[in-house]
Amino acid sequence: MQVSFVDIDGIRTRYLHEGSGEETLLLVHGYGISADGWARVIDPFAERFAVYAPDILGHGFTDFADPGARGAPLFMAHHLVRFMDAVGIGKCAIAGSSLGGVLAPLMYFERPDQVTHLILDGIHTPITDSGTLGAETVRASMANGTKAMRNVTWQSCIDRMANICFDPAKSPKDIALLQVTIYAQEDRLSSYVAIGESIIAHAEDDATRIDPAKIAVPTLFICGREDVRVPSDVVVANHKRIEGAELAIFDHCGHLPEIEHPQKFVDTVTAFLGPAAADGR
Repeated sequence: MQVSFVDIDGIRTRYLHEGSGEETLLLVHGYGISADGWARVIDPFAERFAVYAPDILGHGFTDFADPGARGAPLFMAHHLVRFMDAVGIGKCAIAGSSLGGVLAPLMYFERPDQVTHLILDGIHTPITDSGTLGAETVRASMANGTKAMRNVTWQSCIDRMANICFDPAKSPKDIALLQVTIYAQEDRLSSYVAIGESIIAHAEDDATRIDPAKIAVPTLFICGREDVRVPSDVVVANHKRIEGAELAIFDHCGHLPEIEHPQKFVDTVTAFLGPAAADGR
């Protein structure tokens, strides 16, 4: 796995990448974590795919920029689309975890000709009756994240992840150690709060609403049966809203299937994408 930086419209953006396959898989992490959350699956995926995992706006080692009147969801999705341009991604499948699963459909709506598949992992509200984001879910994430960021220790980061894993004893200490350095950066707490507040403020915007009828690419929902953020019955209902969507529920799994069950995650996604997932890069 390699680490690089690229300038996206003045925003210095870090990304992890590996593989040189003809098919491209873009991994979009969730709120308050970083691309390192994909570390356990990047190399296995790279056996087949060209894999890219950027730090989203204001996360990891990517700069923050004020989303302004556009609102964080659309601004962040556009930043990722411009990342695709910057690193030369043509067509790709997108896997989004948690908030990343909100951004992935917004990216698809912006570039429908480039996105071949959507894998929506541990998402609560982008595909609901209203199509809007859930403010309460965002507030719960903010409370968990800001607690760790205001007391930046390895243990506080371990505890943050333990709160959303099925087995707290298996909270990923290696990934938590990376989060300590990230959270210690001067602007990470303020960026995190600003993004969360912008998501909540723009949750009801028409431009942020996701209409499942407009998703016309193969879509897979993945969730943990014991996810404290996203009850599995919500995901079951969500997947029924997209015609032909597939569903995988992981037992003994919380909010982070890609961390808690990495090999199963890789196998499930690879099987979904089939023998020829995309038309190249």
